[in-house]
Amino acid sequence: MNYIRKNKSRVNKLLFLQWDRYSRDIISASENLKELLKSGVEPNAIEAPLDFNSDTWPLLLEYRHNATTSKGQKTQWTVFMEHWQKENVLIKHQEGYKNVRISKHETHVEIDTNTAPFIQAMFKEVAKDIETPCYIRRKFARKGYNIPESSFLEMLRNKFYIGKIRMPAYKGEPEYYVNGEHEAIIDEETFYKVQEILDGKRKKTPKLSKAINLDLYLRKFLICPVCGCALTGATSSGNGGKYTYYFCCNNQKHIRVRSENVNEEFARYTAQLKPNKTVLDLYNEILKDLQSERKGESKKEVAALQNELSTVQKRINSIEDKYLDGDLTKEEYNRMLERYTKEGVNVKS
Repeated sequence: MNYIRKNKSRVNKLLFLQWDRYSRDIISASENLKELLKSGVEPNAIEAPLDFNSDTWPLLLEYRHNATTSKGQKTQWTVFMEHWQKENVLIKHQEGYKNVRISKHETHVEIDTNTAPFIQAMFKEVAKDIETPCYIRRKFARKGYNIPESSFLEMLRNKFYIGKIRMPAYKGEPEYYVNGEHEAIIDEETFYKVQEILDGKRKKTPKLSKAINLDLYLRKFLICPVCGCALTGATSSGNGGKYTYYFCCNNQKHIRVRSENVNEEFARYTAQLKPNKTVLDLYNEILKDLQSERKGESKKEVAALQNELSTVQKRINSIEDKYLDGDLTKEEYNRMLERYTKEGVNVKS
């Protein structure tokens, strides 16, 4: 402005890229613009220029200035948040990953080959839904890889392990996830199975009980001939080795018998049993009916699942078309794509 005031006859235009580069404030922009026009200098934007011969230029100035300012602020926020998220990932240690410095001002995340296999094994064990997550954590702690329980449960919920980065909510917009530059160590199918188990939505599967002692496999089915209590059993060490006995859980003096003798006697007894032919024929007919019913049900289930997958794929194709046509923002597209992808994974599982 000082140069223009001193060289009025030598300046006739002032060019800038966009109106938000001219001024951050529409009031200051209007006042300065009027001063320049009085001095014979035309300020204008290379992108979206104004026609000062028109009477509507003040309204257009306000509209274009606000539009470019809003767009600039949104872009700045996105760049800032991506940078913040990247720095936050590096600062906050992620189990299974390590921070690697490439240069003085450049750092990135790499898979830690020492700890990543433990993380992958933990996710797979939880996805089986055989043992509780807390029991799995303690089991791995006994193997030498210990992680606090709160951190472990937080880790199982963290989408960072499937290659996603969380973008926090901003000005009423909900949080969403974007694809990160780091490599995923957990596949999405396993990850979402774990989420269902943690949410309690997955069908319950029978949990494994303690390992059965093959020498005492009749322990739950025998009763004491003296008092009627159930027989239990145990292995004890004696002269010449270890010996296994069945005995009364109420009073060992009632009965105490070597397990191999009891098991052999049970085997001889069952060998004498002969099935009834009429019952066997009826049983075969029942099995045939059950097999037919299951085949029919299986076909119906397969058809229903295929319809669900087809519906999910149509939805994905629809949001892709809307995104390409400009009807959806990138954030909306990412959010909807993530939801439909999860639905597809749930159907497949």
